[in-house]
Amino acid sequence: MRQELLNILAPITEEEKELLSGNSNVKQGLYTSQKHFTIESQKMLQEGKLIDVRPHTRFVRFPYHDHNYIEVFYVCQGSVTHLISGEEVTVHQGELLFLNQYVMHEILPTTENDIAINFIILPEFFDTTFSMIGRNNVLADFLISTLKEKNGISKYLYFQVSDNLQIQNLMENMIDSLVHKQGNEDQINRHTMGLVFLHLLNAVKSLK
Repeated sequence: MRQELLNILAPITEEEKELLSGNSNVKQGLYTSQKHFTIESQKMLQEGKLIDVRPHTRFVRFPYHDHNYIEVFYVCQGSVTHLISGEEVTVHQGELLFLNQYVMHEILPTTENDIAINFIILPEFFDTTFSMIGRNNVLADFLISTLKEKNGISKYLYFQVSDNLQIQNLMENMIDSLVHKQGNEDQINRHTMGLVFLHLLNAVKSLK
């Protein structure tokens, strides 16, 4: 990832400053209005938006939670370890983790140099991706049975694609458009995500 974009994502946020000053717990009220820790799209997305990004919160063990949206987790620098149904999944720089809206997971503490991005995505955002990648393949099956159905066969997909230049460029393009908000981000990124999935179809061997 180019340095200019990392410079935008790397600064310590107000939430992280509080954590570093001694507040050792995540403020769940920033993420949910429920007693159960379900991160809500209403708190993460502007009204009418289907997709947005936010840097992953560092310096804290992020407690078990689920989402009412689809999360795509991309590591820009360093690595981040998730605990998913008791399984440890460490996502390294340039790798992708897709999580459906029902999976419970926990995230281990990270350092200042571990920079990751959460893509917050409503399921209907992927309609364009469906039309681009067709059916009867591992990614289409995942989107249908995992991203959109509560009892899907899988809860996440993890791709080790750090050496895939096309995917890296596309992910950077999406992050750049959402950070700078130059207009029409949802429409542009619907097609960009479709291109990411087309490249992932060619990189199924990277699927873990």
